[in-house]
Amino acid sequence: MSSITPPSSPPSPTMSMGSIHGGRPALPDCPLQEQPPRRLRVMIVDDNSINLAILSRMLECNFADTVHLTAVMSSGPAALERLCIDNVDLILMDIDMPVLTGIQTTEAIRHSASTEYLILEQNRKVPIIAVTTSDSPAEQEIYRQVGMADCVSKPIALPKLRLAIEQAVGLPSTSELATG
Repeated sequence: MSSITPPSSPPSPTMSMGSIHGGRPALPDCPLQEQPPRRLRVMIVDDNSINLAILSRMLECNFADTVHLTAVMSSGPAALERLCIDNVDLILMDIDMPVLTGIQTTEAIRHSASTEYLILEQNRKVPIIAVTTSDSPAEQEIYRQVGMADCVSKPIALPKLRLAIEQAVGLPSTSELATG
């Protein structure tokens, strides 16, 4: 019968339970800590600095738990350049902008293979919400045809913005949570 000999050296400190728990001793009855949910990376595109400030502030004050304001862009071309290097989860897009309108910018995002911009793959399908005063039913249909998820009218009504964001990114609506 062969005998088992103990190792000649103690276990490596990199293999100790303390190292697994960041140097703290393991607590067997400790519940796992849940990671906070990842906040949405949002880009705002508007040529008007006052509109950018208002919308940024609305997001910071009313959506701090779900939104991380990633980028505030003052033109369509600036937004397209940023979408070539940074992923976002949602875009809030003004429609009436010089150089490239919100419609043209959305078309460039959706069909970036035919433009000079190499939009990151994830960004080509990102939900885009029009934020505009041009919100007639006919105009809203055009926005949908170019690939926008929704339209929020200016001046912005917070409940409409919240609903548009929830629907665009597939979050449960706050009204469903309140009744659910």
